[in-house]
Amino acid sequence: MTVRVPGKKQVLLAYLERGVAMLHLDARRPGVTVPPEHRDEAHLRLNLSHRYGIPDLAIGDASVQATLSFGGRPFHCVLPWEAIFGITSHAGEGQVWPEDLPVEVSAHSEAALRPAESPPSPVFKVVEREPPASPQGGDSKPPEGSPKRHLRLVR
Repeated sequence: MTVRVPGKKQVLLAYLERGVAMLHLDARRPGVTVPPEHRDEAHLRLNLSHRYGIPDLAIGDASVQATLSFGGRPFHCVLPWEAIFGITSHAGEGQVWPEDLPVEVSAHSEAALRPAESPPSPVFKVVEREPPASPQGGDSKPPEGSPKRHLRLVR
């Protein structure tokens, strides 16, 4: 049975419908426009949400464009889909596209996920993390010791 993997644009649009989406991207890739202090980052994380009221948020077929705030300063960003290797949601869902994953990020993630005595990690991996507190001020965290799914590698 073949599983159809949703495209990056579809995943981003779906996560934005539910709230905050975080783009995980390699800022060193061609066509990426971010502030100079972030241009050399292999794993830059940027939050997007319709609730943020970003007036120029444009999710196109070639890229995501938006004026985002960096340390309180606005900067117009251009993020080609090829530079985006993962998208996660505030609800703990996420997908990673291994073909776009930087080597530095891949090596770091695999080492962090696999105990020293384990064989190499499988194609599909899950990273566990605690979810953020609810924006309404309530505590949406699961009971202590029960991590929430964050990233899922897809092929």
